Amino acid sequence: MSAAWWLAAIVAVSVLLSLILGWQRHRARDRGTRQRIDERLQELAHRRAELRDIEADRSRFLAAFSHDLKQPMLAVNLYLGSIQRSLETAAMESSERARSTESLLRLRQSVGYMNDVFDSVLDISRLESGAMEVAIERVPAGSFCERVLAQHKRMADDLGLVLELRAAGMEHELLQTDPRLLERILRNFISNSMRYTKAGGVRLRVSKRGTLCRISVIDTGSGIAAPLRKKIFDEFTRGDAAAMATQGVGLGLAIARRLAARIGGRILLSSHLGMGSVFAIELPLSATPLSDTERMAMRDAHLLERVLPQVVVEPPVNTLMVCIDADPDVANALRLLAPSLGIDILTAGGSADAIRQLAARSLVPTLLMIDAQLQSESVAQAITHMNDEFNATIPVVLCSDEDLMTNVEKQTGSPVTLLQRPLSAEKLREVINGALSRRDTH
Repeated sequence: MSAAWWLAAIVAVSVLLSLILGWQRHRARDRGTRQRIDERLQELAHRRAELRDIEADRSRFLAAFSHDLKQPMLAVNLYLGSIQRSLETAAMESSERARSTESLLRLRQSVGYMNDVFDSVLDISRLESGAMEVAIERVPAGSFCERVLAQHKRMADDLGLVLELRAAGMEHELLQTDPRLLERILRNFISNSMRYTKAGGVRLRVSKRGTLCRISVIDTGSGIAAPLRKKIFDEFTRGDAAAMATQGVGLGLAIARRLAARIGGRILLSSHLGMGSVFAIELPLSATPLSDTERMAMRDAHLLERVLPQVVVEPPVNTLMVCIDADPDVANALRLLAPSLGIDILTAGGSADAIRQLAARSLVPTLLMIDAQLQSESVAQAITHMNDEFNATIPVVLCSDEDLMTNVEKQTGSPVTLLQRPLSAEKLREVINGALSRRDTH
């Protein structure tokens, strides 16, 4: 064989060996890459498990936080009602009365804002932990917004602000939304507008935009500077730097944005410094028109919602409400508030305790107010025990964060009115009148 042939063979073998070595190195690199990918995936899975544990811990913490703060906040609201009653009847100079009234008004406004943010934080916690699900249903746009706005009328009157609703043409329009979460958002918008509005007022405008409904909260407040408008829905951001020391940490609007995302809503903002702001949410309208039966039911429900709480056949002064709640602060606050409510209140830690106290005084209860988180017995057991003892179907005001009325009513036969905590003295008075009216019509 010639030298050329051997040289060609050597070159071919060298190339082959190079290819084999390259292939082996490539396989080694692939194995190393796959190993690194596997390690990263395992690390990611481990991190996700850690995040789930952190989220579960946070949810448990917020649940415990909720339980520990609900009752004190309830007592604070009831004590405020008692203080207001005492202030109205106290003898003092006009200047001193004006200062005290102003202080009480600002305290009520701050506590009301705390209530709204507190409720919203708990809703977010329950949604993220899976303890509560978004419940989309058809909601009458006009009457729903009217009811939400009415909850702020007393505070607006006290602040000297005009509060009005504009919802022409929306009487028969239905929203596709979760009414509880939407109410949280609107309450936050209205409360926030009232905090920054010193003169003028707040308007709630409901309008149709194609297949959407836009609910706008319009105020004549201080407005928001342009640099802050993009950040106003971030946590810990506020619109008015001068109010930073006294007006909270800016969580309300951030929570409202998160709640809106849960119900398929879009939040809009427009503002002019020194002129006011418009906070709005757009939501889908129901594509299904109202039937005649639904329209009549809506009309009847609207009339009942307006009229029924004001109709009480028996004067409240003849009402004995038994409050079954293990928290002594709530019991004490209710006793102090009773004169301004115009009723008698007996407090007890359980149904057996209530029956013993009533028997000792030869009294029969007109109304029950029960904490849904009783430890000694279930709500249904407490109601049944009271009904059996007095051979009556006693109406119930149920203090709860969840809608348990249907189940409790089926189990006990008593008409049940839900009262969500925290609450104001005005709300308690309204609920008591409504519960007594249900008794008379049940």
